[in-house]
Amino acid sequence: MPQQKRIFIVGHSGAGKGVLAQALAKKLGWKFIDADFGLVPSVGRTLTEILGSQGEEAFQHCLFEILDNQRSMENVVVTTDDSIVCHERNRKVLSSEFTVYLQVSALVQFERIAHNRPLLPVSDYKAFLNKLRKERDHLFEQVAAYSISSDNGAIDEHVSSVILAMNSMLKR
Repeated sequence: MPQQKRIFIVGHSGAGKGVLAQALAKKLGWKFIDADFGLVPSVGRTLTEILGSQGEEAFQHCLFEILDNQRSMENVVVTTDDSIVCHERNRKVLSSEFTVYLQVSALVQFERIAHNRPLLPVSDYKAFLNKLRKERDHLFEQVAAYSISSDNGAIDEHVSSVILAMNSMLKR
């Protein structure tokens, strides 16, 4: 039977990707890799506004190189930047791996990140986050082999359900 070698965690800022990934890595005895820069939610502007169109393309290329490098590793749990699904090449890679979409409701997301973000003034941060959700939710769903809501914060339960889902996919 083939064995899963990597888990990628995708989702919005505030979903708890890092917390879940660390707990999963510990439970599996794997390495945790944090590749979540959190640039857009931290600054409160789109990548194009922050970096310009050429800069955004370069950033997406950098994310692809990071993602591609992680694919050569085994026994790793990797968190990804929120914007990783914005480029088709990254979505293709994520779709070929065991990728978990860690969902979070808008209310819980805002409660979790409002105290430390954005770093720059944003006229309506909730509206900004909702815009990102409309742009990205379907892309996260597209790449995910498994989805779970993090709203209840039950990390141990989430770890167990991800491992069960991964094992059931291996049996197919």
